[in-house]
Amino acid sequence: MRALLVILNKDNAVSLEKCLDSIARMDGLCEFFDVLILDGASRDNSEEIARRYEKEYPCIKFKVQERLGGTGYARREACDYAISEGYDAIVWGDSENVYSPRYMRAMVDSLAEKDAVGGVPVVQGDFYGHAFAWYHALHLVIPNLYRVHIPGNNKGERVEICEKVKYPETVRSEDYGFSLLLRKMGIRLNQDIAKDAVVHVSLPGNFKEVRAWQRARSKGVAQVLREIGVAPWDNLGWSMLFLLFIVFALLIPFSYLPLLLYSILFFLGSLWIFVRSARYIKEKKIRYFFAPAFGLLVYSIYSLRAVWLYIKIKK
Repeated sequence: MRALLVILNKDNAVSLEKCLDSIARMDGLCEFFDVLILDGASRDNSEEIARRYEKEYPCIKFKVQERLGGTGYARREACDYAISEGYDAIVWGDSENVYSPRYMRAMVDSLAEKDAVGGVPVVQGDFYGHAFAWYHALHLVIPNLYRVHIPGNNKGERVEICEKVKYPETVRSEDYGFSLLLRKMGIRLNQDIAKDAVVHVSLPGNFKEVRAWQRARSKGVAQVLREIGVAPWDNLGWSMLFLLFIVFALLIPFSYLPLLLYSILFFLGSLWIFVRSARYIKEKKIRYFFAPAFGLLVYSIYSLRAVWLYIKIKK
């Protein structure tokens, strides 16, 4: 099986070098897989770094996106490239990722029998890592979710899938839209987890970066739902985590008992996620046991924003 590892990058030169350094140490480079660095017209020295690796490794190619606008456009272009070059499988990555030596071998071995596979993410053990580790590991945290959805920056799939279903051309969240589109079309893929495909992924380091990330995500979700024609039901579900708190705290006078009960249930859910996601955190810290509650609350607020943008865009 001939595979293509696609690394999406934009203005991320420092992390790109670390990413490519880990790929250079990977089993099977230029043997059974090639690398395409698809760049969103970076204004830093990303191209200079990529060209250096391209010169040393003939199977590493650097390419600037022909159509800019977001990661959805990049995935569509990468799929077209993989089809035209005759690859059997495409593995999605990001310049912020640092890969284990057996990552691609594990992914490709799994893809010999499966339509799509997901890897195992590891995040840094700071507060934001504990707060959002579940986001990158959601397909592992929620039992059997990987059968219907695998996060896009840690996923491999057969190229024939790209020929049947096109990624939505949106600014972000196109992997979420892709999973919804498969379900809408009645296509059920045989998906699994490649347990030896370990990748270290990064998360925002401060609240300002968290806000920027979530704003982009919510905008992408709204665009995706509009493009594929799906109502935002699951985003409404996420929004309820925040909305119920507002209802109990502000709109229902003297609702202290319901608010207390809801807070207890919310905290227990957060604790369950902490326990389930702890295995995907490097140097996990018990003192951050409450961090997922923060992450869930922020995520639910921006899921509500996604619903509002969806309505606004539809109008």
